[in-house]
Amino acid sequence: MKKYLLISVMVILIISVIVIIFFLSKKDNTLTGAIKKNDPEIEKLVTISQSEISAFVFVTQESQSDHRLNINLTPFLNLDIAEKEIKSFFIRNFKSKGQTGEVILIPPTDIPIDTVSRTFLFTVADTIKQSDIVSKGDSIEYEVVSQVTKYNQVRSKESISPYFGIIIKNVGTVNYKEIFERDGVFDGLKYLEYSGISLNKLDTEIQFDVYIEFTDSSKYAKRFKTILTGELFATQTAPLLPLEVVE
Repeated sequence: MKKYLLISVMVILIISVIVIIFFLSKKDNTLTGAIKKNDPEIEKLVTISQSEISAFVFVTQESQSDHRLNINLTPFLNLDIAEKEIKSFFIRNFKSKGQTGEVILIPPTDIPIDTVSRTFLFTVADTIKQSDIVSKGDSIEYEVVSQVTKYNQVRSKESISPYFGIIIKNVGTVNYKEIFERDGVFDGLKYLEYSGISLNKLDTEIQFDVYIEFTDSSKYAKRFKTILTGELFATQTAPLLPLEVVE
């Protein structure tokens, strides 16, 4: 009787462990999901000539005692198109996984690309507050034109470089007034140090898909992924990260 009871308990424990592992892995692995492979002929038409992303810490000044730290990520993505002309272009399925802050996809606006000064939100130069940094979804649709004059446009052929941004919002807080009164000086290069945040808490994984439809109705899709390692900020002000293709 005891033998059967022990076996039953062991079976229950094994099942419980399997269920727990399943749910934990499902919860943790947010950047999943397959993307359909391109037809080989379509794949050959698109060359990824540049695929990088830069990171930079910037601050929104809510008040003298409340300076909020954010990380701006600027993608440098260039696709060279051979032969075909495109009808539509999208960024889709934006996903992220991190420990600190809210990761937000920033769509481009229709302001001219020759604007002398613009914000990380593709607006004319002005003060940004936390309330301005809001999510507008996980996708972007671009206007396809023969010649790009606005940030929310891409060319219909040859070289395509979509503008968009990513912001990791509110990763830390600094009391500017308190530090200035304490030290008699405030070093703007030490915001991360002043905030006291552990750099590894800034580690963030980001993923998105590029979708192209050509005028002949053929389609191209490619997934890109990058990982921001917070420790990079210990030695670099604006680290440049590889934007890798997910096969």
